[in-house]
Amino acid sequence: MNNTTEENNNTDSSLHLAKATFYLLDFLVCCFFTILITQTIWRDSALKKEVRFFLLCQHFMCLTFFFLTGTIFYFLRALRVNAPAIVCWIIFAVQITIGRGVLISLALMALNTCIAICWPLHYEAFAHSVKRKIVACLWIISLFDPTISVIYEIIAKGPKHSVQLDPSCPTTLSGLLPRVAGIVFLIILVSLIIGSYVAIYREGKRAGHFTKNNKNARRTIFIHGLQTALHIIPTFLVIALRKENTLHLMLDLVSFIIFSFAQCASPIVYGLRCKELRDKFLERYLCHVKQLSETENNYSR
Repeated sequence: MNNTTEENNNTDSSLHLAKATFYLLDFLVCCFFTILITQTIWRDSALKKEVRFFLLCQHFMCLTFFFLTGTIFYFLRALRVNAPAIVCWIIFAVQITIGRGVLISLALMALNTCIAICWPLHYEAFAHSVKRKIVACLWIISLFDPTISVIYEIIAKGPKHSVQLDPSCPTTLSGLLPRVAGIVFLIILVSLIIGSYVAIYREGKRAGHFTKNNKNARRTIFIHGLQTALHIIPTFLVIALRKENTLHLMLDLVSFIIFSFAQCASPIVYGLRCKELRDKFLERYLCHVKQLSETENNYSR
């Protein structure tokens, strides 16, 4: 019995260590691109004023902090640190909140593009007047459920259990209510994203943009849809599945790798694929390289 328990603990630790390593690599990559892209946007007055780049910066910031909190959480589990259960619940709740912020920013980016294309005459006034209010409201909504989940765990398991040292570092997804709330939240935002892309496609087809000579828009919708699916499907599987067996662990690891890879590619998919941002980024980078070379030439003289 003890040998079986020890083997299970070793398997869980290896799985958590693998996840922590992936999260750390993703954090480093995303942090690098986030700094470069956000600096490029905020140093350009024209890009800074646009709602889509405001949402893009929020998306990258959410991704970076999501990977950071994931690294901390899974290293705690992998190393079996004797941390109080409530500390693990809070760290996990913060990660869930930021993870929802990632999906919220994707939904708002899709909705923003939809409004800009389908209702261009009313876009400027509407988008700039409500962007911060909508973002604030959605952040409050995304924070509400994880906070309730932590309070629910404290009430259900008692204050004494909450401060007990637990090397397994439990999450707040053990109950049915948090899982149902997470799935409902995913379904609502996914419906918003799909509805926005369908409206964009129909408007483009009606206006004659989607012709054989112009495939960029269709390619963008396909790439964004695929990237969003790779974000949502693994998350949905992790929330929905509860059984702790070998099949579940394998599926959990595979879905996590897919999710990790897809989100790490977000700066390329949503950032550098944008020609306007890419041109500004390259212009700034090449200008910086030119200044460095001129400085070195001056020193060499």
